[in-house]
Amino acid sequence: MSQAILVLDCGSSALKATAFSPQGMIVASAEASYPASEVEHRQSPDGWWDAAVAALRDLPPLDFKVIALTGTMENLIPVAEDGTPLGEALLYSNPCGASYLEQLREALETADAAVIAGNAPGPLMTACKLAWLRQNEPGPFAEARWFLPGSKDFLALRLTGRAVTDASCAATTGLMDLRTRQWSDALLGVYGIDRGRLPQILPATSIVGTLTEAAAAALDIAPGIPVVNGCGDGAATTIGSGAEQANDVSLYLGTSGWVARVAAGDSGGSRPFYRLPHPLIDGVIEIAPIISGGAAAQWARATLGLDLETAERLAARADEAPGEALFLPYLNGERSPFVDLDLRAGFVGVSSTDNAGSLYYAALEGVAFAIAANLAAMGGAGTGTVSLVGGGALSRVWPAIIADVLGIDIAVPADPISATSRGAFRVAAKALGFGEAAGKSARLVQPRMGRHGRMERQSRRFAAATEFLKTIT
Repeated sequence: MSQAILVLDCGSSALKATAFSPQGMIVASAEASYPASEVEHRQSPDGWWDAAVAALRDLPPLDFKVIALTGTMENLIPVAEDGTPLGEALLYSNPCGASYLEQLREALETADAAVIAGNAPGPLMTACKLAWLRQNEPGPFAEARWFLPGSKDFLALRLTGRAVTDASCAATTGLMDLRTRQWSDALLGVYGIDRGRLPQILPATSIVGTLTEAAAAALDIAPGIPVVNGCGDGAATTIGSGAEQANDVSLYLGTSGWVARVAAGDSGGSRPFYRLPHPLIDGVIEIAPIISGGAAAQWARATLGLDLETAERLAARADEAPGEALFLPYLNGERSPFVDLDLRAGFVGVSSTDNAGSLYYAALEGVAFAIAANLAAMGGAGTGTVSLVGGGALSRVWPAIIADVLGIDIAVPADPISATSRGAFRVAAKALGFGEAAGKSARLVQPRMGRHGRMERQSRRFAAATEFLKTIT
């Protein structure tokens, strides 16, 4: 192949390097994990870079036309003038800013922070981590030239020497005006952050710069390759699933899970869902997280003593004549469509005839009902396409269950586990102005209309059991 597009996806536990043809075909892929940190919710940015170097070594020699980036958001990565990280990054999951949010809550309400940012201030936002860093690690705070929110932003700095981010990553900081897609003076004032210490916000399709000689030597590829800004992993996964028009919906089932819905316009004001600017259109991506998405299935397999192959076989058998057992998938509480982190999971309606297969099937179905509740709270699927990506989409049974519960067609891409990388590729394709066939569905899973009555009954039971469970936590 003469040319390829390289996507670097700096994920939560590993970096994945994927080479795409200009037409969107995956021609090679490799990944490398990061070194473990001694401190929870932290990672070494140098470990991200080392993983990129290692992953590139495992790819075949290719002539890369462009490099596109994606990765985790809502981090805090303090770096020096030369791009050297000043200690480990505070990850998106780091709750250190919770007490500082409470201290600033009155000032944030006075400033209408939720309206400006389009998201209610939250303890995991980068701005709250900055407040913590200022008081608890004053050295790195004072020495930092830039504070970066995205893991892919650190890669961009190392690749090109420029400190930039995109609007999807910036939206997770609590410091960006959702309407203008630029840093907000009012919000910067509340948190006491100098605009000059934040990366420039550029469109996801922007060419950040070209690969430096030093970076090229480390990666063992040619210097001068253009680097596309890209977007955060939540936005990239949505795009990679094909959700690009208003009312399109992307369902993601990995370890966690979420429902992402594309909404037209800037959707000013606040909504009860996390909102990211859509990187390719003038709209937003509303995301409703499901804390125990894929994790519920993993827990059920482990608890029932099933490997994946056996679980799939038993679930397929249970799917022939589903029973009444119902699973409420709140293993670690829930964040949407209601917030109750103390809520815990439970089985309902289990009888003496149930077995490992029917209980595992109930776990899959319970997650599907949680998806349905979130989609309903968002206003439903409307006329858009609904796609399913992530490891859960590889199941032979789960997509059919979700289609039955939602009562709508579910589109499953040919390679659902590469949706995040494919989203970054699609951003690069638009940046370079060439057509591609990415995001097309390989198969359509349709609801089985003969199960409509059972689904309505199970849905009512799920809602009633959830409300009861809230009363006993």
